[in-house]
Formats: sequence, C-alpha cells, structure tokens
Amino acid sequence: MDNMDSDRRNLQLTELEIAKKFVAVCDEHDLRYFMLGGTFLGAVRHKGFIPWDDDMDFGLLREDYDKLLKLCADGQVPFEAHNYFIDQNNLNYRYYFHIEDRKIKVLRTFAQIKEISSVWIDVFPLDGMPNGTLMRMFRKYYILWRRLTYKFSCFSHYVDIKRKGRPFIERALIKVGQIFPVEKIFKLDREIKKLDKALRKYPTQTSNYYANAMSGYKFKEMFRREVFGDGSFYEFEGQKWRGPQDYRTYLTQLYGDYMTPPPESERNQHAIEAIMDS
Repeated sequence: MDNMDSDRRNLQLTELEIAKKFVAVCDEHDLRYFMLGGTFLGAVRHKGFIPWDDDMDFGLLREDYDKLLKLCADGQVPFEAHNYFIDQNNLNYRYYFHIEDRKIKVLRTFAQIKEISSVWIDVFPLDGMPNGTLMRMFRKYYILWRRLTYKFSCFSHYVDIKRKGRPFIERALIKVGQIFPVEKIFKLDREIKKLDKALRKYPTQTSNYYANAMSGYKFKEMFRREVFGDGSFYEFEGQKWRGPQDYRTYLTQLYGDYMTPPPESERNQHAIEAIMDS
C-alpha cells in the first residue's frame, strides 16, 4: 500500500468511527437513517468502503433530520463528548450538515480556494416531492434553480471544480462562476433561506416521492417512497447499517451496472488529503 492509499484508508477509518456514533445516536432516538450514494454502493458491492472513495453519505427523512438537530441544540446528543461536532450551514458553506472529528485535519483542494478542515461525514435531508407528475416537474426545476443560486453564493469555497464526468451545462456554469463575481450577486444567507423554504414545502408523510436534492446526483436521487421503505440492513466494514430497501432500483438508477466498477480514469475522488492530528 503506497502513501496515498494509506492516507485514504486512515481517512476512511476515521470517518467510520464518526459514522458509528451517528448510527448509535439514531438508534437511541428512533431516527430512521439510510446509507446513501457511494456509501450504500460500497456496502452492496464491497461490504464496506469503495476502495478509492474518501467520504461517507447518510440521509434522514426531513422530520428526523430536524429532530436530530433539535436534540443536539438541546444538549441531548453529546457528540462533543466523543470530540465530534455537528457543523451546520454557514461555517463550511453547506446547506446540509456534517458531523466532524476535530482531532483530524484534512486539506480540501477541490474548490477554487484550498482549505484545511476537519474530517467529516455528510448527513442529507430526504425531502418530499409533489405527488402529481406536472407539479413534481415544476418543483424539481425550481429547486434546481434555488440550488444553483446557492452554489454561486459560496462558489469559491464549496463547488467541486475538479469533479470528473460533469455534463456540458454544469461545466459551462462552473466557467461562469470562475469568470464572474457570482458571490457578490448571490448572498449566502439569503440563498440558504430560499433553498430551505423550497425543499421543505412537501412533508415526507404525505409524499409518494423522496428526493436527496442536495447530493451530487441531484434529482437522479429521487425515488418512490417504496424504494426506501423501512430500510434493510447491509454489511459495512463489519457493521450492519440501514440502506434503501429496494437496493437494485436505487443503485441501478444512480450507477447503471452497479456491480461493475468504473474504469480507473472515471473514478471520482474528492481531492481531500489527510493532514495531521490537531
């Protein structure tokens, strides 16, 4: 194992410990979490991390997501006792929150501005979408617009300009962000409020579709609620964690032939380097 592989594995193991605490808190407070994206693909295909991956993604239905934030605000979830901290919104320019381990620092090099931050796992809200086909289409495009203006509001710190395989329109929008002063036009606090209002419009209890609209997959990660269901448990690095119940539909929609790894040239990484213990 070379130094790069060793650093990535150490990063993965640090994230794994954060995830164990997150899952334990969810179990204790009856919050239904799901492994998402590459984390879930890793569980199904590798029974753990995708070897070249360097992050972890989980999701909570919006109502449970808000409940967890309230529990933390009320001091009922002592992440700090384990040196873990929930980081929300403005500090790292993210709409969704992440849970970080402040003992370990990493260098983030995917955006225009390189930054040192703590190791983290991402926790996304799963939001409801309209049941009607036409209303769902209109809502999808409105949220994409709100997401775009939000991303412009924190472009230099947050937008991954190195991600492989982006479609033409995304590459063009990134070029716009690199040329024009978009952060002066779109103000972060204002755009977060507009985005939050848009995402919360349809409660999950009355919605036939759930969407993780803030993930890198955007509305490719929108599914009928039955795909998530009550969830099923899958092995991940020796743990048994919940993921979407219909794993075939979920993973096929996101990755196509999900059991076949992509060519090495198409393997996305997040331009993150392990730094040091703080």
